[in-house]
Amino acid sequence: MITYEIAQPDVSAEVFDEEVLAINLKSGHYHSFRDAGVPLWSLLTSGHSIESAAAALALATSAPQETVRADASAFVETLLSHGLLIAVESADAPPPPLPLPSGPYLSPSLEHYSDMQHLLLLDPVHEVDVTGWPHQSPPPGSGS
Repeated sequence: MITYEIAQPDVSAEVFDEEVLAINLKSGHYHSFRDAGVPLWSLLTSGHSIESAAAALALATSAPQETVRADASAFVETLLSHGLLIAVESADAPPPPLPLPSGPYLSPSLEHYSDMQHLLLLDPVHEVDVTGWPHQSPPPGSGS
């Protein structure tokens, strides 16, 4: 069975009430997931396959399972393409049950940001100025 894990150590993520923030420290991009993206992230990163995550969420929200399955598949493909999750082969052990929203189903929303990439990619140990604060070196060949 294919399940998913957070692509550690390059990815750090935190689940808040209605949002997940995930940072890919290798690319310097960060992401925000809302709506069905929050329970899907929680289900997927706790050992559920796409099929079992979609079935659990469809049951909790009374949404059509085909809709949730299609959304979950597209969501996972996006997460994989951004390097946030990795696919792993796992045993068929049942994943733990999780509390899920019981309100109306809203397709996962995912926002992608790269505006802080230059800061997230700084090496605070090696790229410091004389005061000890991180300082980004000029790119090679920039003449600075």
